[in-house]
Amino acid sequence: MRQMPAACFAVLLVLSLLPMPQARAAATCVSGVGPGIAPPSRVATGLAGLHASWFGQSGYMSLCMGTRATATVAFYNSGSRGWVAGRMGEAAYLGTWGPEPGQDRVSALGGDGTAGSPTTAWPRFNRPAVQPTAYVGPGQVAWFQFSVLAPSVPGNYRVGLRPLIEGAQWMEDYGVFWVVTVLNADGSVPAPSSPDVTTTVVASYFGPGLYGNRTACGLTLSTTLQGTAHRTLPCGSTVRLAYAGREVTVPIVDRGPHVAGREFDLTYATKVALGCPDLCTLSWIR
Repeated sequence: MRQMPAACFAVLLVLSLLPMPQARAAATCVSGVGPGIAPPSRVATGLAGLHASWFGQSGYMSLCMGTRATATVAFYNSGSRGWVAGRMGEAAYLGTWGPEPGQDRVSALGGDGTAGSPTTAWPRFNRPAVQPTAYVGPGQVAWFQFSVLAPSVPGNYRVGLRPLIEGAQWMEDYGVFWVVTVLNADGSVPAPSSPDVTTTVVASYFGPGLYGNRTACGLTLSTTLQGTAHRTLPCGSTVRLAYAGREVTVPIVDRGPHVAGREFDLTYATKVALGCPDLCTLSWIR
């Protein structure tokens, strides 16, 4: 057998050291926004003083690390007084609220660059947005917009919001929040930080015709009350519920439901926060 020429051996050696071609290109991260949340069929109106009713919002976001996106939320002026931009005690803002990041706290998702907040052009580190027009009269809708910046660590983040008249009062708390999922570099959804046990259950909602009544847990039922009814869980204990990419943790506020096959009766505010229809199949995370 003849010996392999030195030149051929050298070529084969070089080829063996080259990286093997990939079967397919690595996945790349692509940001996206979920469906918006439509306004309720009815809102309060003509209330004496300064008031706001939640009136819809854009969808929750799945963002690549370092990506910016714009969120929009609408509030209806349900009070008897107008909101006037630039006037202390009359101008409407959105403020950071609880449970994440908490009242007037810094959010990891945006700010004005002070107090350790990322720079996303918020009016202040704890004020995501100010009313978009010079005047919002009673019965008019203000469309607040603010930017968020996805942190550099994949995971699930949220920012809670509540409208206020700066220097005067906080207005109604509808439990408004944004969930921002920061994706892995390859575009995949990050794994949860700890294992959860999830049960699929059926939930309905209650409220129409019952607003103003006392619940079995001693609370007054209203369109803004966050919570759910359950047949056996203790009053005040919390449950974690998820539907279509949205997630809330709310207390037990009443007894029910009284229809076989349903696990929870959601209050209207909780139904809106989750984006559930009147009857939905959701996840109970424990």
